[in-house]
Amino acid sequence: NHASGWKNVLNNLRLVVQPLLLFWLVSPWLDIFPNSNLLLGFNYLISRMNQFKPFYSSG
Repeated sequence: NHASGWKNVLNNLRLVVQPLLLFWLVSPWLDIFPNSNLLLGFNYLISRMNQFKPFYSSG
């Protein structure tokens, strides 16, 4: 099944993890060079990711 296969699960995990890793990499630089629009964008992205409902395969 393509919708619940391991490649789809891995891709969904990547979509969740990549923004978080990017935030961790950029966060120290935002202390030195503050950018309120970028910070607001990250806060919006994090709030959207917190609403993500993970799919758990039953098989």
